[in-house]
Amino acid sequence: MSIDVTREAGVATVTINRPERKNAVTMAMRQAFQSVFQDLQDDDEVRAIILTGAGGDFAAGADVGEMGTGGVRGNMVKSRTLHRMVRSVAHTNKPVIAAVEGVCIGVAFALALACDFVVCAENARFQFAFRHIGLAMDGAAGWLLERHVGVMRAKEIAYSGRFVSGEEAARLGFALEAVEPGTALARANELAASFATAPTLALSQIKRQFDSAPTQSLDEALEFEAAVQALMTWTEDFAEGTRAFKEKRKPAYRGA
Repeated sequence: MSIDVTREAGVATVTINRPERKNAVTMAMRQAFQSVFQDLQDDDEVRAIILTGAGGDFAAGADVGEMGTGGVRGNMVKSRTLHRMVRSVAHTNKPVIAAVEGVCIGVAFALALACDFVVCAENARFQFAFRHIGLAMDGAAGWLLERHVGVMRAKEIAYSGRFVSGEEAARLGFALEAVEPGTALARANELAASFATAPTLALSQIKRQFDSAPTQSLDEALEFEAAVQALMTWTEDFAEGTRAFKEKRKPAYRGA
């Protein structure tokens, strides 16, 4: 199915594995994404997730060979399948890190932005190429990019269809870091390992707070915070964290 998963020490690595086509995403791969991320969501042993691509590229977007086929109904089905793929990444309540080398185009770019963090090679190449083939954006590309860089810069990137380097991505703020080529996955693993030993229930609720904030008023955010914080005081990780603080030792969180 061209989507590979490995698990080690609380970290799952999801690899888009179709390097002969620069990891271009097919319909079957869209469906596999949903299954894979649901399984990882439900696996209590997985406490952080890395999304990356095989063969030196993240992914070259949707498979062009499948575009424009199937008529109106067929293309609506493709869009809905694509939407479920993006939601499966964005709605995962565990930290998700995109490790980007090489090209990251179209829906792959949207997938990376749907993650909590993007770590990329300095020479990575991000692009929304929709204008070059006469299409509007998909995969919530504009919505996701605007959150990071503002509407004017997001429009410039989309309208021009130009490549954005990894270095520029970090400057603009939609990548957390730009690192030496060939080291993005290693850096993502460092971050993921730190999250996998954290109080992951608390991280999941912090993620909910950030996701909810854009549509909340200040008072709504404070009310949500009060409910979430009360819930967290009943977790084993909170008890362990407070004990460790009093005993002046490093806490051993279980994600429970």
